[in-house]
Amino acid sequence: MKSNYERSVLTIAGGNKLYIDMACNLAMSFLYWNKDSGIQFYLVTDRADLVPAKLRAEINIIAKTPDELNKGFSSKLQIGEFIHTKQTLFIDADCLVYGNLDEVFELFEGHSASVIGFTLTEGIDTGFCRDIKSVLAKTGTSYFPMFCGSIYYIEEGETANNIFKYANSLLSSYDDLGLIRLRNRENEEPLIALAMAKFKQQPVNDTGFIKADRMYYEYLSSNILQGRARLWSDKQAPVPIYSTLLESQPKIVHFNASFSEIFEYKSEVSRIRKVYLHHWPNAFANVYAFLGYIMPGKLSTFIKDSLRPLYRLLFGYRKIQPSQRLIND
Repeated sequence: MKSNYERSVLTIAGGNKLYIDMACNLAMSFLYWNKDSGIQFYLVTDRADLVPAKLRAEINIIAKTPDELNKGFSSKLQIGEFIHTKQTLFIDADCLVYGNLDEVFELFEGHSASVIGFTLTEGIDTGFCRDIKSVLAKTGTSYFPMFCGSIYYIEEGETANNIFKYANSLLSSYDDLGLIRLRNRENEEPLIALAMAKFKQQPVNDTGFIKADRMYYEYLSSNILQGRARLWSDKQAPVPIYSTLLESQPKIVHFNASFSEIFEYKSEVSRIRKVYLHHWPNAFANVYAFLGYIMPGKLSTFIKDSLRPLYRLLFGYRKIQPSQRLIND
């Protein structure tokens, strides 16, 4: 059934409890800032039983079986199946919301499908593909949108339907097109990028207002209960090819890769869960987050940074441990 509301946020989380929990954290952060906005929240999952009862009562759950959801990144190729409103903002489950999203929808309005990024017409080993010119020639497209697919904006209609239909049609020729796999799996980003280009859809320039991906910045200072998130780098840090921003103060923070496993994310989650699920006063939740996560996390980081040279001198370089997200994927 179609919603009477024109705007919605959508996320997909299937399989492991780790991903369901992250999707619930996203939903709670959304409701904290957008509960009275009229924007609906949809969670597509095969484990609705893992969603807290209070949250189940306040969001829309689209229940699927494990066989009905694609695995890995290609689950986002199904976004087109779950559009229920005129405007939909897909947000990755490992994100948190830091404010009202109405202005985000307004900035995207008029695009059938869009992202934060920019376009290229040539390039070698860009992260999406080995040779952009070759891929464009094979697909008959004139540009290649570059972005990190932590959010997608979609407007209900034929163009959006065609974009996801075309993106899915490219999946079987992923390797033949010269697209680069991510964690040894097909990555939805280049497929949706090519589909956007096929139907003349443009990305929106990154101004640091809508979202920021934690892995591209050296530092983060945030408090989700205050609606405050600042990400910055003191110098020209590794920034995404689609952005050269050294500072962002976004409405959405993407705690991608291992950043969802450290104290920055865990402290924010503890705040929002204590307030939303247990009705703690904000002040108590802030103290709990500081004592339970921020102070120990910063102390641990300081000790590791201080002792790392000595450890390497005595024992050499330690083998990198796989992310829990890779283990659970």
